[in-house]
Parts: sequence; C-alpha cells; structure tokens
Amino acid sequence: MIKESIDDLFNAIKNSNSYKEYINITNVLKKDTEVNKLVDEIKELQKLSVNLEYKGDNHYKDIDKEIDLKVQLLNNIPVYKEYLRRMSNFNDSLSRSSYTIEKYINEKI
Repeated sequence: MIKESIDDLFNAIKNSNSYKEYINITNVLKKDTEVNKLVDEIKELQKLSVNLEYKGDNHYKDIDKEIDLKVQLLNNIPVYKEYLRRMSNFNDSLSRSSYTIEKYINEKI
C-alpha cells in the first residue's frame, strides 16, 4: 500500500507542469554550446582555485575573480536565466509537497 502511494506521488510529480517545464529547458540547455562551454570553464577554474587555495597559493583570488566574471556572463544568457527560473519553480513544488507530507505524517502520529 505504501509503495503504491509513493509510486502515485512520483507519477504525479513527473506529470506536473513544473517538472515537465524543467525537463524541457534542461534538454534545451544540454544542446546550448555557449552555456555548456561556460559551465565547463567555470568548473575547471573552480577546481584550480580550490587546489591553489589548499596549497596556500594566493593566486586563487585571481582565479575566483575570473570565475565571478564567467558566472555573470552565464547568468546573462536568456536560456540559462529561464533554466534557473524553471528549476526554482520545480524546487518550490517539491518543497511544498515535502512540507505537506511531513505535516500529514505529524498530524497522524
């Protein structure tokens, strides 16, 4: 009985508009070479920065500035902005669902 209820919940989530919109924009984003290139560059710079900071090399501060610039560029790309918006909407839906479940369980206990 519980397993079926959980399956129903997951199916409801997968069929929700916020999930479908999130998946659609994720698929669009995967094909955007500009966004993917920037994300990859940011990840590499973050690794370098952490490594330099761990070694005590203050050059990591310069790398962090470069990361900030690339993140600003990324955040100004319309499709990435839309991705963040839809991701936030979907996360809000999940949070509301989680809260509702928690509240229901607490009321029953």
